[in-house]
Amino acid sequence: MKLYVIRHGRTLWNEKGLMQGIEDIKLSLTGKKEAEDIREKLKNINFDICISSPLKRTLETASIVTDNKYKIITDELLIERNLGEFEGYAEYEKLKFWDYKLNNDSYGVEPVKDILKRTSSFLNNLKEKNYKTVLIVSHAATIRAINYNIIGYDSNTKFLEFKPV
Repeated sequence: MKLYVIRHGRTLWNEKGLMQGIEDIKLSLTGKKEAEDIREKLKNINFDICISSPLKRTLETASIVTDNKYKIITDELLIERNLGEFEGYAEYEKLKFWDYKLNNDSYGVEPVKDILKRTSSFLNNLKEKNYKTVLIVSHAATIRAINYNIIGYDSNTKFLEFKPV
């Protein structure tokens, strides 16, 4: 199975440097243009299916990228990391929310072990399907967790070294 994993296009909150987590924000005009650019780059690839987070920004991106030529299904396991009280604010990483050993869940932020487990479940469910080529549309933190579930990680992994854009 070949996976194409893309992040949603920009939103107004992205452009302002605000954390959006599970807040359901639409794409900005720039985000729509980014999705169109991705569509152009992927135009010669035939996908069996597109699986998207159910949030507006990912569904809009999926719709634009696929040009509505493929079935888009949603999966809650692909939703962005819940950023709790940091939704709508700037940087939250000073409290080491990607530290595996600390597994910080203060301020309502989804613990790193939970997002890793959630994305592992997604990948295990996907393995049971007979898809050859899959387009996945998700969010930065979720894509980061998918990446480390594929390449491996341990309690000393520096998760922030991988930066989905």
